[in-house]
Amino acid sequence: MNFRNPARAGALILGAVLIASIATIGAADSKHGPIPWLTSLSKAKNVAAKQKKPMLVDFYADWCPPCKEMAKSTWKDKQVVARAKKFVPVLVDIDKYPNQADSAKVSAVPTVVFYDSKGRELLRADGYRDAKAMLDLMAQAEKKTKR
Repeated sequence: MNFRNPARAGALILGAVLIASIATIGAADSKHGPIPWLTSLSKAKNVAAKQKKPMLVDFYADWCPPCKEMAKSTWKDKQVVARAKKFVPVLVDIDKYPNQADSAKVSAVPTVVFYDSKGRELLRADGYRDAKAMLDLMAQAEKKTKR
């Protein structure tokens, strides 16, 4: 590559930044553990419909202490991470996406809502959940999808 041409070098750098940005759209950061979270509820609904999987949606806020604790413990638990593969996991920041929280009737954080692959609510839980409680919720949601 010839970087002697400033316009060409700028275009190449801009292109690299654009590609890196596109690659991360819709994916949450790693502070919420190794679960491959989506951040777009509409994209998640499409994925759930195509894969015929239920959705696990965590409505959270960065300022919320119980949300931070779940990010550090619950969402990093090996059993929770493994079980999450049966769902389309979605992480919704209520401050960035208040309309999504409003449409889901979220009144407190954290709130975890499970939806079937067609977008119908199966189950919801408000407040902190440790790994054992989350595994129980996931099992309940799975049973409801099989009805």
